[in-house]
Amino acid sequence: MDGLISFARWEMIILLGGLMLAVVYKLFTGGIDMSGLLTVKGGPDDQSFSSSRAQMLMATLITGMYYVLQVIDNPSATSLPELPPTLVAILGGSHAIYLGGKARHLLFGKRRDND
Repeated sequence: MDGLISFARWEMIILLGGLMLAVVYKLFTGGIDMSGLLTVKGGPDDQSFSSSRAQMLMATLITGMYYVLQVIDNPSATSLPELPPTLVAILGGSHAIYLGGKARHLLFGKRRDND
């Protein structure tokens, strides 16, 4: 049974590592376009900086890095690490701010154009 668990662990490491390498390769060769990652799209001032996208990206990256560091710190754990409730609240609030801005634009954005 230990051999099966070890095989499954290595299989997941190889699979996730391969996926990560494919994404990194596509990023560096231009296969994944990230030029508009932090810009507003579809507005009157198209391609302007979006602070809501920037804060959501930072909160997501910080949470992801924290989680990966917790996994690396304790590789022999029998379960996935838990995130602190404060970090979950920050991540959820960050996404709520972003989605709130999208909802506001969807509900009220067109009304301003008619005035």
